[in-house]
Amino acid sequence: MKSRGVRALLVILALAVMAAAAAAVWQMEQRIAAAQSAADNFERDARQAVVSLGDWRAAQQAYVAEGQPSAVWLTKAAGLSEAIGPKLSALRVAAGTAEAQGALESAVEAFTALTHSDTRAREYVNAGQRLSASDVIFVESAPTLDKAVAAVDTARGQERVAQAIAFEKLRRWELMTLGSAAGLLLLIVLLLVPIPRAGEPAAEGAEEAVVLPKGGGLHLSPDLDDGIVRRAQPVADDPPAPAAGRVAGARGAALAAGTLKHDTLGSIDFSLDGLGSSKGPDLDAVADLCSSLARVQDTRELQGLLERTAKALDATGVIVWMPDGPLGNLRPVLAHGYAPIALSRMGIIHPAADNATATAYRTKRVVVVPAEVLASGAVVAPLISSDGCSGAMAVELRDGVEATPQLRAVATIVAAQLATMFTPGSVTSVSQAAAGRTAVEDATAGRP
Repeated sequence: MKSRGVRALLVILALAVMAAAAAAVWQMEQRIAAAQSAADNFERDARQAVVSLGDWRAAQQAYVAEGQPSAVWLTKAAGLSEAIGPKLSALRVAAGTAEAQGALESAVEAFTALTHSDTRAREYVNAGQRLSASDVIFVESAPTLDKAVAAVDTARGQERVAQAIAFEKLRRWELMTLGSAAGLLLLIVLLLVPIPRAGEPAAEGAEEAVVLPKGGGLHLSPDLDDGIVRRAQPVADDPPAPAAGRVAGARGAALAAGTLKHDTLGSIDFSLDGLGSSKGPDLDAVADLCSSLARVQDTRELQGLLERTAKALDATGVIVWMPDGPLGNLRPVLAHGYAPIALSRMGIIHPAADNATATAYRTKRVVVVPAEVLASGAVVAPLISSDGCSGAMAVELRDGVEATPQLRAVATIVAAQLATMFTPGSVTSVSQAAAGRTAVEDATAGRP
């Protein structure tokens, strides 16, 4: 999702989801707190009712106890009776389940029967008939009072069960709300993640190669006065190069200067070794090549190793391009498979030029040039080390050889090994060493 308007709308939606979830959770917590407070109040009142019934029992039994002033206990029992009745009625109203209400209804009925028995016991006590009062207290009132206490305890248990179920339901709804909000937020976050569209370049730091469109590959602009690319002029009366040198030179010039022209069909190599499909790089040869590159002590050894690089990559030519300064133009400092006249015509490449060599050096990524009818494919790998990008290695593939991921990986490995030996400041010395070779050595290295 890359539209700013849509992304802003999704962010607002995410904030709204979080606010709604927070409000819902807050309301549920308030309901849970209110229910918990009501449950605590019911439990407290029920316990007090049971304690009051026990005190009333003790006061009644003191009516007929020897040595106890009956008048005091009659007064105390009357006060307890007046408090117990309203308390049981309030519990019946506060009960939230039908079962608890039914149990408390039984407790109220039992308490009503107790008041009638207490009235008769009082009459017997006031008349001095303690034996008859004892029969009423211990025979009639005691079982009824036990029934009332049992009914209150039953209501307490039923309310606790109902309250636990209610709390669990509220917690479940709370978790469902939070889960739904989290799911919506996750979906919004996934929608906010930018996804590259088909055909768009990968994100910075990706390892995928840059594939240039056909017609725009390694070729430089033919305009010599564009300020971007400058080519060296051919030297008059140069001796003709060998056939292999002409063919490789034409390909090398295509790598740096432009497409193979249709009027130079005579330069195309129709040898059988340039045809056929590639079976992939020889990993043993690549490993031996990297080991040899790590043991290089003199730049003159690089020419032979570059020839082995071309064989390992099934290429007709390899050129190492390096800048002549921190922001200077790219120059060919080392090459294999090209005649001297072809190298002299390659000229220089501006780092901002629109070709594969400059693109690989500028973006520090592998660039692939697809094969065309009159031009073979190519791979350009940047020379990257701890000091940065010191150049690029352009590899022109044989006809019929595809720039497979394995081949690109091997080119990257070899380029990384070469990068450890080159720095931007070493261009001059490498160029001088390359210039010191004889034409015979160059022509020999140019044989495919």
